Amino acid sequence: MEIRLLKRRAGSSRQRSLGNTRWSARKNRLKRRSGNIGRDALTSVLLLVAITVPVVLLILAFNLAVSFPYFTIKETVVRGCRELTEKDILTLADVKPTQNLLAVNGEAIARRVSSNPWVKEVFVGRELPDRLVVDVKERKALALLKTNQRLYLMDAEGNIFKPFDYGDDVDLPVLTGCDSLKLRKEALKLLGCLASEKTFPHISRVSEVSGTEAFGLSLFTDTGLCIRLGFDNYQNKLRRMLPVIADLERRSLNQRFLKIDLSDPTKVTVERKDFIGPAPPTGTDKKYRT
Repeated sequence: MEIRLLKRRAGSSRQRSLGNTRWSARKNRLKRRSGNIGRDALTSVLLLVAITVPVVLLILAFNLAVSFPYFTIKETVVRGCRELTEKDILTLADVKPTQNLLAVNGEAIARRVSSNPWVKEVFVGRELPDRLVVDVKERKALALLKTNQRLYLMDAEGNIFKPFDYGDDVDLPVLTGCDSLKLRKEALKLLGCLASEKTFPHISRVSEVSGTEAFGLSLFTDTGLCIRLGFDNYQNKLRRMLPVIADLERRSLNQRFLKIDLSDPTKVTVERKDFIGPAPPTGTDKKYRT
């Protein structure tokens, strides 16, 4: 009986000892965790302070700068104008003379200036301490496109960017019959060739370029000469025409009533244009073969 009692007491002592050991381990773990949490919290606070203080200082410095009269806009410079005037750009930009250079919204200014169809690109910059720069890249009109009984300005990329009005100071060839994208691209190729060749006829002498799907392109000069070109290979065709033009000028023939057909690559044909009135005498057509 006594032996059993002693065993029970020994078991109880071992259980109490084991319980005390577990409790001590738990207390130690809690202490370690609380220490880690404290260190993490302190690290987070220090990190937040390290971020917040510079940001607050930057905000205060910026607010001080945008209210400092030293950076008040005293001059707005406009660059790149050809068709538009400096006054046009300044009106669109709507920059107040009392605005601060650092606080001005450059993107908003660029959007307002870009609302004019002549404007292709806008860059708004700052030249410290008090100068605002508006650099404009305008579209370059290459031709007038006639469609739906109206005229539209078209640039070198084939973009129709605005209706023509009599306030537009332009002297450009008119494209007629070029409503399709194919003919429009062909007309752009021809005009580009005329602008680069610097030979007859120079693009400044071309009054109209007419196109049809069946026969291609024909151009008319300001003297009334009609030159039929068809499709493609415009550069070589125009070069083949040079001796013909020299011969016509030597003979003092009136180009107003003439048509030069270059559409056939094997020959150059010069003939009278159709006109109202008595037909020209027969046998006056002359053909130049190459």
